[in-house]
Amino acid sequence: MRVMIVNVHFAPESFGGATLVAEETAIRLRRSGHEVIVVTGTGEEHLPPGQMRRYEALDLPVVAIRHAAAPDPSSQYDNPAATGRFREILDATRPDVVHFHALQGLGVGLVEAAQEAGIPTVVTLHDAWWLCERMFMVRGNGEYCGQVAIDPDVCATCIPHPVLHRERQERSLRILNACARVLTPSAFWRDIMVASGVDAERAHVNANGVSRPAPGWRHPSHGGPVRLGFVGGVNDVKGYHQVVKALRSLRRSDYELLVVDSLMNLGGVGFTLEDWDVPGFVHIVPGYNRDSLDDFFGSIDVLLFPSQWKESYGLTVREAALRGVWPIATDGGGTVEHIEDGVNGTVIPLDGGFHHLAAAIDAVLEDPSAFVPRLRDGHGGIATLDEQAADLEQHLLAATAAEASAAAER
Repeated sequence: MRVMIVNVHFAPESFGGATLVAEETAIRLRRSGHEVIVVTGTGEEHLPPGQMRRYEALDLPVVAIRHAAAPDPSSQYDNPAATGRFREILDATRPDVVHFHALQGLGVGLVEAAQEAGIPTVVTLHDAWWLCERMFMVRGNGEYCGQVAIDPDVCATCIPHPVLHRERQERSLRILNACARVLTPSAFWRDIMVASGVDAERAHVNANGVSRPAPGWRHPSHGGPVRLGFVGGVNDVKGYHQVVKALRSLRRSDYELLVVDSLMNLGGVGFTLEDWDVPGFVHIVPGYNRDSLDDFFGSIDVLLFPSQWKESYGLTVREAALRGVWPIATDGGGTVEHIEDGVNGTVIPLDGGFHHLAAAIDAVLEDPSAFVPRLRDGHGGIATLDEQAADLEQHLLAATAAEASAAAER
């Protein structure tokens, strides 16, 4: 089977959870004997929008299209220049199936192009971007909108161009409901997407796989201050302001805070020490990758994950828990499907405030020995990367079989 995988980022420009999923499943599909072609975006300024370059990464052929440089939602959602290039790529490669992940900047026109070419399409919905202009179902003030089904009438009160947004939602649902399969990383997120208009018969869970620690790896003992970790960047959605306010309110400095700046991996800077004016000692470190995952989580004791939206999965929380790190996480949908409060993490309310987070941090600092994760059943039912890839392979095969059957009937 010739599989094309499309995601806005790909190695070496690895950024975000969707990219990790795209990379790891691509590697495993190739190992299973399938031919894998990757199409991705790039922000390389020397390339005009819509131009492309070819390279190889992770032993896979990659075609990178210069994506939309403008930050406005319309160009992020629909990029005609990228769509035109993608049609050329489809004509040249003729994949048996195309699996789409995050498409910000590349645009939904890529999926339409594959469908118009008669190629089976599979889309994984890692977040709410297809149906929510703000991507994470948060209002302009950073608070979760609280919808359990994305309603365009509710969205109209939140975004600047409600008529255009309604048209966007209608177009998105037409595209998604023409896919062979629509995948979600958790049962929680499938329920949200089906309630929002995705055809239930097309919607399936392909649970994200989580990398296990290296054989024999153990979380290193540490006799110094409690080491807190935060990987969400300086933005409202991942709880940056809640973390800063919580740490300032405690008025204690007996901790270290490791802050991941993933933009450093792309040659940029997401924030500086001035953004983290808190009493404890702060380190800013680059984003980790598959090779440095154990090292990063071995360098922290507690993961702060006060997400301000109902996460579709929560990969980082599971990576932490599997490595003996105690997560403090908001009650955010897919995030806590494998976290039991008081057993392998602390679950706090998703209320937009910082007081519950501050209390949870204070409890850990008062008695660190009481907060050691105890995973039931070894891994608590969390899928491995191999299990996710094997399940995905079956979905892709089913997509190609369905198209072949439909073609035979035509």
